[in-house]
Amino acid sequence: METQIEKYIHNLPDADLLKYTRTRTHLPEALEFARIEMADRHFTPEHISDLEQQLRQREKEREEAAQAVAAEPLSFEWRLAVFLCGLYSGIPLVFFYPAWRRFREHGEDQKFKDMWVYALIGFCCQPILICLRISPWNWLSKLF
Repeated sequence: METQIEKYIHNLPDADLLKYTRTRTHLPEALEFARIEMADRHFTPEHISDLEQQLRQREKEREEAAQAVAAEPLSFEWRLAVFLCGLYSGIPLVFFYPAWRRFREHGEDQKFKDMWVYALIGFCCQPILICLRISPWNWLSKLF
């Protein structure tokens, strides 16, 4: 095993070391070294219990942060831009595809949903404006 991994494991705080030993994705040699490191630190059952509590608290905070990010709505400027793109047949939405993917990948579910909703609203307004015989170049002036 590389000394770099050994140094990394040796420098881990107690809670992170406990978490490391419970992760099955690491190399068996690294896990064995981590268990030896835990034995060298002489963890007591009370200390392990405290560390488990810290790990549960971290996980809870991480979940709350993820939920807060997921619930954050799309800003007014983004809503307006996506609506206008939908109004013009949705073709300009191609420019928003990277942002749409980023929202999806980062778990920003409300923003992801808002993009589709406002684009669809804009797209659905298009036939109404056509029926009212308002030409596409006048849509913005008639809406505002």
